[in-house]
Amino acid sequence: MTSPSEAAAARSRRLHTVKNVDRNVKAARARALEHHKRIEELAKPLNAVSEKLAQLDRQAETVGAAGDRRIESLRSGLGKKIDKLKADTAAKIEQTEQDTETKIEALRTAQRGSEEALLIEHAQAVVAFSDGGSPADLATVLGLSQKQAKDLIDSSKADLDAAGLTPSGAADTSPTENVDAPTAPATATPTPPAADPANAADETTPAAVDSAVLASA
Repeated sequence: MTSPSEAAAARSRRLHTVKNVDRNVKAARARALEHHKRIEELAKPLNAVSEKLAQLDRQAETVGAAGDRRIESLRSGLGKKIDKLKADTAAKIEQTEQDTETKIEALRTAQRGSEEALLIEHAQAVVAFSDGGSPADLATVLGLSQKQAKDLIDSSKADLDAAGLTPSGAADTSPTENVDAPTAPATATPTPPAADPANAADETTPAAVDSAVLASA
């Protein structure tokens, strides 16, 4: 059974008359319209700013699309230019290699006579040095061991003998003790033993020792 207080609460929640209901509905509608108008007025600045921002976005999109098209066009053109450049460069490299090979062969042919003469001159310089100095002295100048220096002297004399250019008094009069002991290298560039003149054209030209330096050693 409903208590008196509950019944009173239920009655207070009921709409008592049709007139009251109609008035309340109209009042609610008026309040809603007024609220809507107020919201629209408040939203006008926001809508204006949003429209401007949207316009900026559309402009940026237009510029971006134009830039993308331009970039794509440039990339396409660049690819074609790169392909052409690669082909041209490959052809130039091939031609340069052929020209270089031809020049080197011509230079080697022209150098054969000079190389043989320089080998003989080198042998003469070594033998001349040995006339006034010992293998130890030559080893110091060339940065060799004394044994290597002595072998170089012997091979130089043999080369001169083969060429019929053996100088008088070229016999080795230097001491031979400790011939295997290496000496401290000097500042001169090491020079290997001279090759046989008959085969000199097939070998690399050794670094010649300056005769003026040898004469002053």
